[in-house]
Amino acid sequence: MRSLRTWLARVAAVAALAGAWAGAALAEPADGAARLDRAFEAIERQMARSPSPGLVVAVSDRARTLKVMARGYADLKAGKPMTPQALFPIGSLSKSFTAAALMADYDEGRFDPNRPFQAYLPWFSLQSKTEAVTGARLMSHTAGLPYYRPDLASAPYAAYAMREVEPAYEPGARFWYSNIGYQVLGYALERIDGQPYPDIVARRLFRPLGMAASAAAVDDALRARLPVSYASAAGGGYVEQPWFEYTSADGSIVSTADDLEAYARMVLNKGAGPAGRILSPRAFALMTTPVLDGYAFGWMVRQEAGGTVVSHPGGIAGFSSLLEAHMDDGFALVILRNGGEDPAFDRWAAAAVRAALRGEPQPDPPAPPAPMDVAPFAGRYVAETGEAATFAAADGALLLKQGGRETRLTPAGPDRFVPTGAVGAVAPYVFTRGDGGVTEVRHGGEWFASDRYSGPRAFQTPKAYAAYVGRYVNHNPELTGVRIFTRKGRLMLSMESWVRNGTEDGMELVEAAPGTFRLAQPDYSPERYRFDTVVDGRALRMTLSGMPLYRVEDGVTSGR
Repeated sequence: MRSLRTWLARVAAVAALAGAWAGAALAEPADGAARLDRAFEAIERQMARSPSPGLVVAVSDRARTLKVMARGYADLKAGKPMTPQALFPIGSLSKSFTAAALMADYDEGRFDPNRPFQAYLPWFSLQSKTEAVTGARLMSHTAGLPYYRPDLASAPYAAYAMREVEPAYEPGARFWYSNIGYQVLGYALERIDGQPYPDIVARRLFRPLGMAASAAAVDDALRARLPVSYASAAGGGYVEQPWFEYTSADGSIVSTADDLEAYARMVLNKGAGPAGRILSPRAFALMTTPVLDGYAFGWMVRQEAGGTVVSHPGGIAGFSSLLEAHMDDGFALVILRNGGEDPAFDRWAAAAVRAALRGEPQPDPPAPPAPMDVAPFAGRYVAETGEAATFAAADGALLLKQGGRETRLTPAGPDRFVPTGAVGAVAPYVFTRGDGGVTEVRHGGEWFASDRYSGPRAFQTPKAYAAYVGRYVNHNPELTGVRIFTRKGRLMLSMESWVRNGTEDGMELVEAAPGTFRLAQPDYSPERYRFDTVVDGRALRMTLSGMPLYRVEDGVTSGR
């Protein structure tokens, strides 16, 4: 039981914090309130033009939520509207909660970010011949761990399996975002606190901040309360995303916009909650000081428009989230979606609130994208084999004639097109411009050059690559498949879950050891891709940073 002196000190601290919060809640001058109202009205008008099925936007100052706005649909089929109270999985924004809980242990002397991490999770190790990995390295994504193991998500074995990983660089030398790192942190947090992760987050953060609607596990019991999630289809529209449970500390939190604003106010007040400190000033400062590439402990920190912004995005199964705490201007923005992204809107919405608070002119909302001029892409292109592909302009789209068939292509971004009405993972047609105009077009493993192209037209492809070309799958809901193909003599990898919206057309692999490859860029990537079990000239298995994927036959091996 606490001593009387400790109890009185606690009461005095709470009183001081309550006074600070009351001061932060002073009413704005009438013209300031009017400026904010106009900014909110502009945001609501722009929300109506959002490409997302549904979204919720909330704004808070240091003391209270000022506005929560919702538009669109929580369920497109049922025509169910999105509401301000909608509950969303917030994905990687959960990492900041994990970091905050560990920093609370730091305040209590039970966790030292600079201590070798095995002190907190003895069965965790890496094949490292350099300095030991620390909590600080894991929290700042500088430990050299791979990005993710979707086949082991929510399984402690994901942390145990790291003993098979040899970091590509010394801990602290590079930034490489790693979900696995935060899963490891979550298992250590449970060992330090002696409780399951959801109970720790509820005790440390949810209850003190009044986040009554939030939970720290995406489980089947919550499914009926969540919006339906969607992914953008390459040819337009949306495709429902598969449901799966998620309980790891890198992305398992479910919350509402209003609850997240309560959390954001703790950030705006530098660790102070409405009834006492969540984190000491020292712990909060350590948590929000960037380590490398603008990433601190569970937070991204940047300078913008003369002020500091502490933020983190998140995404899981079609849901997306964003929390930004604008520390100097004293406001926080929360944006939640059940499909699609709109970074231009996000930046503008923050700028609109900032301008209102500063008494500056309102920024113009993002202009709708101008129709693409498709004429420069029209023409005849020839492959290394002599096969020709002809593109013709057709009412804002392209008509492709190739191999006796015609395909209508719709613009999908700068210099790229996808088949009109395409659903699922499709490789885009990506054009390359030169000094004299468009010179090349690539589509998965296909490559064609126009008469303006002046480079080589024939390429030497290592014979070993033929065994690797194909489609590989691991039957989990987060990874639909991986395609391996060759293009211009290079071995290429395409993650199907990344090409669904037609924006990614392959990453080059280079050999790191016989049968084992790494990304060509960046060359410090810790990810490793290995092919084995070659039967009849074809590899039957591919291992992606420890995750096995197996060849399946679908009649397509060119990356299309």
